[in-house]
Amino acid sequence: MIIFILYIYCNLYYFYNPKMPNQTNSKRISISLNPDLYAVISDLADLQNKPMSRIVVELMEEMHPVLSQLRDGIKELKESNNKDEVLKRIGSSVLLDGTEQLGQLSKELKEL
Repeated sequence: MIIFILYIYCNLYYFYNPKMPNQTNSKRISISLNPDLYAVISDLADLQNKPMSRIVVELMEEMHPVLSQLRDGIKELKESNNKDEVLKRIGSSVLLDGTEQLGQLSKELKEL
C-alpha cells in the first residue's frame, strides 16, 4: 500500500515537475511480466500518456532506497554469524523508514 501511495505521489510530482532521465547513463534490461502485471502497467501508461518503460522506471526509482536496503541486508546476512540479530535490525529499520515516509507523504498531500 505504501508503494502505491508513493507511486501516486511520484506521478503527481512528475506531472507538475517533469524531467527527463539521463539517457547517457541509463542501462537497458529485458523483463518478462505476467499478463496481469502487464495489463496494469499498460493501463497506467495509457492513462498517463507515457511509455510502459517510463512507468516501470518511475516505479523502480521510487523503490531504489528500499532495493538498496534489501541489497545491503542480504550482503550483511551472508557475512554474519548472527543472522537472527541482523534480521531483527533490518526489519525494524524497514518498518521505521516506511512509517517515516508515510508520515512525510501524508504531510505533503495535506499541503497540496
